[in-house]
Amino acid sequence: MKPDRELAKKLDAIVQGTLVDGRAQTEALVASVVSAGGTSEQELIRMLGDSSLDPELRADICWLIPRLELDGAEKLLEPLMAEPSDKLREEAAVGLGLVAQDTSIEVLLKAMEQDASRSVRRAALHALGIFSPPRAAPHVMKLLLDPNEDEETRADAAEALAHFRHEGIVEVLIDQLRDASAKVRYSAAYSLGQQGDGTAIEPLREISLRDHAATPWGSVSSSARNALDELERRDA
Repeated sequence: MKPDRELAKKLDAIVQGTLVDGRAQTEALVASVVSAGGTSEQELIRMLGDSSLDPELRADICWLIPRLELDGAEKLLEPLMAEPSDKLREEAAVGLGLVAQDTSIEVLLKAMEQDASRSVRRAALHALGIFSPPRAAPHVMKLLLDPNEDEETRADAAEALAHFRHEGIVEVLIDQLRDASAKVRYSAAYSLGQQGDGTAIEPLREISLRDHAATPWGSVSSSARNALDELERRDA
């Protein structure tokens, strides 16, 4: 079973556009979808909406949809945020972030704040960070500052704020350099580097000299040093 010419060209572009380390995995995903019958864009759309199919297969198709750059892809993905499969909702959320349409903001905010699955909530948060719509910023900041949230989700929120443009973000991130969680501090430092605001230089310099707490991604001090380097590059 082979995809039609138009789809084959797009699928090959997706594979070739994948980083080398993940290319074999992408090739396997594409082969699995095609062997299951996904031989045209129309058939992929039909399979995506077929609730009788394996949720894992539909999640793989969901991964492809935004990368195929289909017109109106958000209309295919938004209804999937009500599916029972956590994996499918996760992929739909990230896909909506990649498609980056304002019509999806409320859907993603609802998932970020209310979904029963922590992994889906984090996927929605990641999606909002991808296209950073300004009106979502207060909601992401609220989540970051919520003491009842777990530290991984709050760290994700700090990272998601990296490219938002909204009043108060830099001040909130600077405050989070003193958070009890090293993961939150690490992500806050990273986002301050991306924000490019010079008011963060001194707080970041202080953290770079004294906060050597470890995280899965490196020390907080290393994140602060990288952020300072980023700010210096921008000034140059």
